[in-house]
Amino acid sequence: MQVVFSRARGNQMNSVPYPRRLAALCAVLMSAASFGCAMAQQPRYPIVEDGKLGYIDSTGRVVVSPSDNPPMNFSEGLAKSGKWTVFVGTRWGYVDSTGREVIPPEYSEAGDFHCGRASVLIRPVLFPFLSKDRFGYIDVSGRMVIAARYDIAGDFSEGLANVSLNGKSGYIDTTGKVVIPLRYERAGMFSCGLAPVLESGKWGYLDPGGRMVIPARFDEARNFFDGIALVRERHAWKFIRESGVQAFQLKFADAQRFSEGIAPVEIGVLWGYVDTTGSLVIKPQFTDASPFMHGLAYVETGAGHAYISRSGRIVWRSRN
Repeated sequence: MQVVFSRARGNQMNSVPYPRRLAALCAVLMSAASFGCAMAQQPRYPIVEDGKLGYIDSTGRVVVSPSDNPPMNFSEGLAKSGKWTVFVGTRWGYVDSTGREVIPPEYSEAGDFHCGRASVLIRPVLFPFLSKDRFGYIDVSGRMVIAARYDIAGDFSEGLANVSLNGKSGYIDTTGKVVIPLRYERAGMFSCGLAPVLESGKWGYLDPGGRMVIPARFDEARNFFDGIALVRERHAWKFIRESGVQAFQLKFADAQRFSEGIAPVEIGVLWGYVDTTGSLVIKPQFTDASPFMHGLAYVETGAGHAYISRSGRIVWRSRN
């Protein structure tokens, strides 16, 4: 699997400094792997050299030399492809691995495929200000299988997708049937059989049946990974298990999710890594850090950005 900047949001992404752009790419890789996307062949990790994007393998060897035209991000065999025209702007469709157009570029925004569905934005070409943008879902043939009726349409995960209409959020299945009513202020993706939802200003967790199994009591709540989720109460972040109990007693000024049994945490002004018991396994030494994916994690140091192994050893370091 390879990733590339989403040109649908290219102007916004290109305004971000390169280390942050690289971190964002790592987040895309992590999300794809965590929510069930198959990694084709060996995993590849994005790098930036002289303002150009390339990829390394898990040993730190450059396998795709940095260039201005990096490979596209494929999901379930298809990749987004944009076409710009006067008065209309960029419209999005999909191509296969040979570059053949499979779905014509006719959408204002387009997501990646998950569970055979991709969210697309329908925006009228003539007088777009007279009607609201609406999201729907297409299948891999390009057929609109869930009508464009939603203000927000998330990716499918574990057979369900979070959608919003008129300020209320809930969940639909791959047929478009509403399985959890749109009654929440916000809703996140399902993972490990649980999804974070915002109700009355606090976050809790639902199961696929719509039952609130972890009461809404958190100021922020993230998805479960490795059976552990990151939540915030007031100014401190902590980790909880699927039962809702705290995983260990330590709290952090900032943290990211668990992956491969360890998680990046901020201690003082530097980042290190802890395991699921809260024990420090890589001492704080980085100015920023990301979760591990297939044995490597992206980090930032005073000397630039790098990838580290689970032992904390740097396997690749930027030259600039």
